[in-house]
Amino acid sequence: MVANVDANAGESSFDFTTSGRNFNAAVFRESSSSIQSNDLDCMQVIRKSFRDRGFSEQSINIFMASWRAKTKCQYKTYLSKWFQFCCERSINSFYVSVNDVIEFLTELYNKGLGYSSLNTARSALSSLGILLEQYTAGSHPQVIRFMKGVFNLRPSTSRYMDIWDVDQVLCYLRKLSPVRNISLKDLTLKLAMLIALVNAARIQTVHLLTVKNFKKLTSEYVFCCDGLIKQSRPGVHFSKVHLRAYPPDRRLCVYTVMKEYLKRTKMLRDSKENRLLISFRKPHKAVSKDTVARWIKVVLIRSGIDTVKYGAHSVRAATTSKAKLMDVPLADIMKHAGWSNKSTFTRFYDKEIVKNDTVVKAVLELDKQRS
Repeated sequence: MVANVDANAGESSFDFTTSGRNFNAAVFRESSSSIQSNDLDCMQVIRKSFRDRGFSEQSINIFMASWRAKTKCQYKTYLSKWFQFCCERSINSFYVSVNDVIEFLTELYNKGLGYSSLNTARSALSSLGILLEQYTAGSHPQVIRFMKGVFNLRPSTSRYMDIWDVDQVLCYLRKLSPVRNISLKDLTLKLAMLIALVNAARIQTVHLLTVKNFKKLTSEYVFCCDGLIKQSRPGVHFSKVHLRAYPPDRRLCVYTVMKEYLKRTKMLRDSKENRLLISFRKPHKAVSKDTVARWIKVVLIRSGIDTVKYGAHSVRAATTSKAKLMDVPLADIMKHAGWSNKSTFTRFYDKEIVKNDTVVKAVLELDKQRS
């Protein structure tokens, strides 16, 4: 089974083909010296195409906002290669045949790219609004058949075949107690990890939490995200994060840790700084998403997790896999993590949990010494 993953490409596709072959193709035939992948700003090419079709700058800005920053980053490589491909063949980048698209994908395949990468390239072309016999570039039957062939020859594999045990991290976090006695650095690391764990949250979500208009209830903090997260879409928003108290073990209570963190950072925080997580080093400014990811990895390393194998994003798989192991209903897991399709969890996040084999290694090492 190969999923039809062209759906997300259609969210921001535009029809550039209405003016036929008389469309100003010269816009896209840049000189070979300027159309190298590293030099070409493909989004500027797309912006110019809108401008040449008579759209106002305000309308163009709204069009361009349909691509989120991460999507632009993912698509940019393949759109640059596409414009270069068309330039070398003197083809209008927005008015092509299905043969042109297949040959472009074949060229990428011959360079060693697999199904996942080619699928991103297919979605990138669809987002341009290229029509092939009334189909978007990615949904044409011949393109779909071609992609099935790619999947059979070079199937995509999940990044993680198994996942680390949450208990290892919890064991380490318990040591960072009581929170009033630990350093601001350790307090920050503990808070970031606990937020990620109890909400099965992406690093992006943890990074976007803001202290603006947050609510402190009797046994719960409610924070909002300063911007859209990956799951956000028209009619569906995941803007609030609930951090509830955990009375059975105050050492793992995110409510207790948050209370201490807000108390300690109150005087350090700039009056104009709204992000929840700030640097534990002067001048205590808001940190980037990459910094939050590094904090998560530090906790994983201290907990004995192999961070060469597992990245910061693996927290999401670890927590949801643990929840399933503890017989939490799948519907509850999906709602908590913000998934609308159970296949997302099944394909990418439901992993076998690897138990810590420290005891086994110790026993074997002892037996070796005796022999």
